[in-house]
Amino acid sequence: MSSPSQLDFVTVDVFTSKPYKGNPLAIVRIPHGRAVTQEQKQTITREFNLSETTFLHEKNEAAQEDFWTVDIFMVARELPFAGHPTIGTACYVLGRTAQERGIQEGVIEASFKLKSGLVGLRYDVARGTAKASIPHDVHIHKRRWTRDELFALQPRLAEAHQQGKIEAQEDYPIVSIVKGMTFILVELESLEALGMVSLVGRSLAVDGLDEDWKDTFIAAYFFVRGGKGEKGSSKLRTRMIEGPLEDPATGSAASDLAAYLSLTEAGPNETVKYEIVQGVEMGRRSEILIDVVMAADRSIATVYLEGGAVEVMEGRLRI
Repeated sequence: MSSPSQLDFVTVDVFTSKPYKGNPLAIVRIPHGRAVTQEQKQTITREFNLSETTFLHEKNEAAQEDFWTVDIFMVARELPFAGHPTIGTACYVLGRTAQERGIQEGVIEASFKLKSGLVGLRYDVARGTAKASIPHDVHIHKRRWTRDELFALQPRLAEAHQQGKIEAQEDYPIVSIVKGMTFILVELESLEALGMVSLVGRSLAVDGLDEDWKDTFIAAYFFVRGGKGEKGSSKLRTRMIEGPLEDPATGSAASDLAAYLSLTEAGPNETVKYEIVQGVEMGRRSEILIDVVMAADRSIATVYLEGGAVEVMEGRLRI
């Protein structure tokens, strides 16, 4: 048990069952009644220096709360939603719940209260995977990212295109999965082209986004189609680049891409499955599963994000 000046934490690798693969996540447990300021959370996140850190607020058992409140922070800002922190935190807390209750199989249902809203969870005890019904308010911006803008940030792609080695579209969609989380979806023709993508020296800045959607995190999400899986799922290989950083697994970007492809390619009342592999080029292979359920009017009814996680470290931090 931590003291009043300490908090317990763990780190987990998400979207994998193997330690030191997938995407690392720090989870800080905050006991009920303990006050931790936003400034302290941001400072702790910078100390971990991972892509995201979550702060798991313990339930108020006296009030019989049926959800956990979870705050998600990047090094520079708080996020309303992010995929790998949601899945990683769900696997951790619901895996512990299964152990405490002596449950070895079946499904545990629960909820997280995020800044973007309530998220329903289903934890498969035997498989050790969590499935989240994620918040979504998909918005396709009128502004598109041009090929010239792509080539200005990715000179290897520009050079390969000039040499006739790869094709490139004239422009690319800019899509928000929720307000505050936006991705440029860049389809490439081959894994060879995907391997040419490189880090850039500055964070991405895009002018001209739609009104009320401008205040947002934005990054480029590169993808290559890989055919169909055994159960008819669409296979995709991806990379997420945000300036000088690459992310080994990005659940929000994967959900963003799956939602966009479903809106543009799927039929009414169809459920479309996606198997997304990310992080290969970093040596941290991640496996992300997504189901998109379409409504009768071809809008998106539900987006389910699924994956596993494995604990790597635990300890206590001072506040």
